[in-house]
Amino acid sequence: MKILMFMLLGVLTQAQPMMKEKPVSKGEVLQFRLAYGWFTIGRGSFKVSDDYVMRDGKKCLKIDVEGKTAGLAGVFSRVDDRWGALIDSDSFLPYYSYRDLSEGDYELEEEVYFDYDSMHIQFEQESANEEQPRPTRYFDIEEEGVFDMMGGLMYARSIDYRKLNKGDTVQLDAFFDKKFYDFKMIYHGIEMIKSKVGEINCHKVVPIMEKNSVFVGRDAVTFWVSADANRLPLKVSANMKFGTAYCELTGYKNVKSGIDFQ
Repeated sequence: MKILMFMLLGVLTQAQPMMKEKPVSKGEVLQFRLAYGWFTIGRGSFKVSDDYVMRDGKKCLKIDVEGKTAGLAGVFSRVDDRWGALIDSDSFLPYYSYRDLSEGDYELEEEVYFDYDSMHIQFEQESANEEQPRPTRYFDIEEEGVFDMMGGLMYARSIDYRKLNKGDTVQLDAFFDKKFYDFKMIYHGIEMIKSKVGEINCHKVVPIMEKNSVFVGRDAVTFWVSADANRLPLKVSANMKFGTAYCELTGYKNVKSGIDFQ
């Protein structure tokens, strides 16, 4: 479950041209199916706050994500993960993010604060499985523009892909779980895909993966975002050592353009 949620939230971008009219709207709700091969293993939701939250004089969006096991997966290991963030509604830079993980016998609580005056990140993490509390850690922000997972997804949806050519490379920068990530993503143009919400033209992007023990190949992960006013994250697929994993959109409401799909 955690890997699939990372797939969905991990396509992060920086320093690319954004659409003037942002595709994300207040109150937006997205529903996802998490699958491994033919089997549904989980369900997820992505919710944007109905109203802005003010932080440092700026309008911010509060985002909450939930991921739970479903089907046979729940028999073997029950997962109930919650993620969230408070991000600038214009730049999508984060002010605060959290994770509350419950995966079988494993539990973890995490809070991250982004301070742009002192240019550092305050990272707090606590596990119910450990007797001693983990110390607070601080990380320097070398330059303003580091995204968390939520802000990164919003930014990825807001890129003006019309200004990119097939084969162009996009830089990917993010902070997640005590680490700074520096990825690259290749734009593969527009592709029609069949999804649970219909046949839709999508912008196709492929992150270049470093060698790791989870994904197979440098181009193991593919991400599709709808080529319309909503820029919906339609699908993520990943080739893994024991098969192909998917995260796909199954429903939405309160989107920028069009009617709800439930």
